[in-house]
Amino acid sequence: MSPWLCPIGIRVVGLYSHVMSRLDRYILRELYGPFVFALIVVTMVLVVDFIPDVVKMVVSKGLPTWVITQVFVLNLAWMFALAVPMGVLSGTLMAFGRLSGDSEIVAMKAAGVSLYRMIAPVLVIATLMAAGLVVFNNEVLPDANHQARKLMSDIRRKRPTLDLKANVLEDRIAGYHLLIKDLDEKSSDIGDVTIFDHKNRTEPRTVTAKTGTMKNSDDGNTLILDLFDGEIHEPDPDDQMKYRRTKFEHQTFFLGGVGDEWTRTDSEYRTDREKSSDQMQVDIDTWQASIDSRWRTIGNTCSSWVSAVFIRAPDSQIVAYPMPVARADFLPAEDSANANQRAFERVGRVVAMIEREKAAMQNQQRLINQYRIEIYKKYSIPAACIVFALIGCPLAVRARRGGIATAIGVSIGLFLLYWAFLIGGEDLADRGFVSPFWAMWSADILIGVMGLFLLWAGTNEVALYPHAIIKWARKDRDATSGQHAHTH
Repeated sequence: MSPWLCPIGIRVVGLYSHVMSRLDRYILRELYGPFVFALIVVTMVLVVDFIPDVVKMVVSKGLPTWVITQVFVLNLAWMFALAVPMGVLSGTLMAFGRLSGDSEIVAMKAAGVSLYRMIAPVLVIATLMAAGLVVFNNEVLPDANHQARKLMSDIRRKRPTLDLKANVLEDRIAGYHLLIKDLDEKSSDIGDVTIFDHKNRTEPRTVTAKTGTMKNSDDGNTLILDLFDGEIHEPDPDDQMKYRRTKFEHQTFFLGGVGDEWTRTDSEYRTDREKSSDQMQVDIDTWQASIDSRWRTIGNTCSSWVSAVFIRAPDSQIVAYPMPVARADFLPAEDSANANQRAFERVGRVVAMIEREKAAMQNQQRLINQYRIEIYKKYSIPAACIVFALIGCPLAVRARRGGIATAIGVSIGLFLLYWAFLIGGEDLADRGFVSPFWAMWSADILIGVMGLFLLWAGTNEVALYPHAIIKWARKDRDATSGQHAHTH
């Protein structure tokens, strides 16, 4: 997609820059600075919101700086995909707010330039940004999400460097909880030790000891505890109603998985957010074909059962069906007493098979809806660049102030509205209440219609009050009637 789209986009930008007027260049210069500023601010807000979750899990595990850098760089991809539409909205509001606040919009209208003409260069640039974001969402974002998920999975598997403290329950060792009340950090002597061993869930045990020593294995991945004068408490494996206590004078315990070795793994598995639209469409086609095949199986089975029960054939004819059922009219008289029972049993198997097929189809349909949501999302979020530019211009002109606070406030309000529609629509689509299309595109359509209405109202100088709109409509109707009467 990108190999041919990028050269075309470059040619379109070059052609447009060649033919666009001085007015277009002036408006785009006004847009450039606020857009870049808003893009940086929105990205930083998303980064700041992302930091606590990562720092708690990453830094606490003692990872090198380059790993932490990778985590941030890979997650910048989805932040960028969200920040661009918001940057367009904030940039448009600030640019046209400044032009309106300095009465330049009024001067342009006095010179015969309509609001449609003023917004034209912004819509062209917003459309190009949307096209570029579509490419980004299909070519770059899936791979970034895939690498980020693998990296975070490797980080979660990494054991933290063990730093035991006296009277603090250590729960970072897989399968064990360790409590040491007396700890000499210089000699590694320990006292009053309790080990809760729940590695075997069916037979958990508790180990206590009065004294001991501890050390790490040569590879650093195992904690070796030499314990003295202790007891082992565990249920009797032969009789769970009995309890067993074993005393020992000296016992050595090996607790594995305490090292801090950093390893990277590879996985070809991809979730829906790690695939492009084409890859997800292949999966959708596969699941849809499976659903169609299951429907045919159910139809053929039901048809065979109906034929076997209600259609009489010669007694000598034996017919094979995918789900055989008893045919009482083919049975000898002495066996007819058991025929109905066998028929009901086989009908029960048919019904159970249909229920299994139905459950499988419902699960596949949920997956189809989930993937369709992600496909539409890859296009609806870039399309927000266009609808935000469409509504940002008339809103800024009506606000008549180009302050950053006003632009950011309106941007946050609109983006929260947009995001609420997006998240709510996704949840409703997952539950099957609305289609994936309307779940992902309703926000764009709503804001786009609002933008067109505000643009029309701004161009025709219509006040946004019900009585003013009615008055304007009546005036326009009377003018139209007068023209018709004059013509006749």
